[in-house]
Order: sequence, then C-alpha cells, then structure tokens
Amino acid sequence: MRALIVETGFSRGALAAVRSLAAAGWEVGVGAPTGAGLASSSRHRRRRHLVPAAHEDRDAFLAAVRRAVRDHGYDVVFGAGEAEVLALSLLRDEVGAIVPHAGHRQVVRAIDKQELSEAAGSVGILTARALDPSALDPSALDGERPPLVVKSRLHAHPERPGAPPRIDTLVVPGAEAARRRVDEVRRLGGEPRVEEFHEGRLMAYSAVTAAGGRVVCDCMQVASRIWPPGAGASCRAETVRVDPAISDRAARLLAALGWFGLAQLQFVVPEDGRPRLIDLNGRFYGSMALATAAGANLPAAWAALAVGHDVPPTRARPGVRYQWLEGDLRRAAVERRGGLLLDLAGTLRFAAGAVHSILSLRDPAPALARIRAMAAARVR
Repeated sequence: MRALIVETGFSRGALAAVRSLAAAGWEVGVGAPTGAGLASSSRHRRRRHLVPAAHEDRDAFLAAVRRAVRDHGYDVVFGAGEAEVLALSLLRDEVGAIVPHAGHRQVVRAIDKQELSEAAGSVGILTARALDPSALDPSALDGERPPLVVKSRLHAHPERPGAPPRIDTLVVPGAEAARRRVDEVRRLGGEPRVEEFHEGRLMAYSAVTAAGGRVVCDCMQVASRIWPPGAGASCRAETVRVDPAISDRAARLLAALGWFGLAQLQFVVPEDGRPRLIDLNGRFYGSMALATAAGANLPAAWAALAVGHDVPPTRARPGVRYQWLEGDLRRAAVERRGGLLLDLAGTLRFAAGAVHSILSLRDPAPALARIRAMAAARVR
C-alpha cells in the first residue's frame, strides 16, 4: 500500500509518520514545497514530490497532489498540518485517493476551538472558560488574573489566498496584551477566542477511531518539560497508563464529533487535579514517535482503517520516554533549572534511552537537515 504525506517541510509529525508507516510496510511519499525538509530527508521516504504550500496557492497544491497520486498510485493522502488537512478535506473528491477523514463539516467542527469546547462540555469534559474579546479592559476583568490565552478558532484558512500557514495560540500577560493579540488574529484572517489560563501539567490522550467512534489504538502521555515554557509543546514526556476516566470521555467526545482517524486531545492538569481540554490535533503531531515506540503505531492504524482493513485493538505501554532535543536544549537555555550547565547536562542525560522526534542513528539525515536549516537561518 502507498501513502502520500503533504506538509510544509519541517513537520516533526510528518517525519514520525513516515517512519511509522514504513515500519508497518507502507510505501511512503512526501510532498512539500522543498525537498530538504525532515520527512523528505528520511531514508524511509520512497519518493518526494514538489507540492506548493496549501496556504499559499490551494489550486496549485491540489494540482500537485493529484499529479503525484496519478503518477504513483497512492492509496491514501494525509495532510501533516492544519492547512493541509483542511484543504484536502474540502477538496477530497478531486484528489483521486482516499483522504482519511470524516465529512468536512465534522473535521471543521472538531478543530474549531469554540465548537470543540461546546462539544466537550456536552460529554462532561472541562475546558478553560472563554472570555468576551470585546470586553477586554482592566475594569471588565476585575477578578481575572493574567496571563490570558488568545487563540484563533481555526489555526489555518487555506481557502484564503495568502493566509499564513498557522495562526499560533499565545499566552499573553494581561488584558492589554490580549487586546493587541486579538487584533493581530483578526488581521491574519482568524476569529479570536480568549480563554483563562491554567498552569499545570501537560497531558495528552491520542486515539485512532473507526467509523462509529470505536477506539482501535490509543496512548496517554504526560510531559515533564515543555517548550516554550508555560504554554508550549512536550520536549520531554513519558507514556503512562491510560486513565479510563479520560479515555471514556474522550471516546464519547470523538463519537459525538463524528470523528474518524487520529486525534490527539491535549489537556492541562492544574493544581485542582481536574484536567482541562485545551486542543484537538486531528493530524500527525510532534511527539507522535513516542506512541509508536510504546507499541501504538497510530499512523499505521489510521492508514489501515482508511483502506478498509481490520485493526486489532492496541494500547501504548507505559514507561517509555520521549525527547524533542532541540526544544529541550532551548528550554534549558531559558529556564536554567539548577543553573545553565546543570540543566544542559540533565537534558543530555535524558536523551540517552529516550525516543526522539528527529534524532535517530538509523535515520540520521533528518537531523542533519535540521542542523543545516538552523545554520542557514542564523547566517540570514
């Protein structure tokens, strides 16, 4: 079977998917605007294709994807980022291969921050309280403690030519900074959503669901370090036993959303111990190599379901460690836990025995590609 992954060039999730699908016997191609990215550099990638970015030129993006499917017989096409997911989902009837998602309305509903929050509440999952962006002034926020979280309801808008590839979620210090970020989100074409900020442990539950909401493969992880600090992605994490209180509600949420395929639900667990759902990634995600290393090959399960194969239930085993080394080194340089040298030394010690999102002795080219890209950026 053949799978095509389309991305913008330096997606750690796309690289993890290439490695995971190849390990399951899939022939994998990568489509990106450049051939020098992480996934394109992997030795597990069979072919690479020049595919313009979906957010820059959706018509050219579709034409390149269709050409790759026609010329090389891909069975399934995955989008690695939200712009690619949304473009492929909307244009699925013109792709010529399976786009492995539920209906487009279900896809949008699941990744729309406001609709996701409403659906989560209906199945008993807590989310951060939303604030009215029009009421962001100090007097209206008496009793609210900064910082605040400012999101765009959708990270990407590939239907708008020239839209940015992603509108990032930011944690900002107080109402005035939140107002500025709300205006920025609007200028970028997004619809802002402001939420109260909860400090706590970052936890994620990832699952692949079949039609009807049946979970066939899942994994739970808890982060011990994140980058950027306070509201970033896992740069150190470990698999833990799946908490049935989380997985049961997550399954109900995904069923209510009509979801099909991979979803990573991200939670923050503050001091009160009650997890708050903060996001749903309906795509390959940065720390996904951890799930595969722990025995839950999420991309392979998703691809198999997409082509109609039976998938036996699989759950990641606890106790497997993960590191995003670049992010962890950048974190250590800022946080300096116990001092800079001690934090850097601890970061390098943690690297031994951990599975990495980029670094692999069996597949070293992606790490070299990342080093070259960082060096070129520094020169510029």
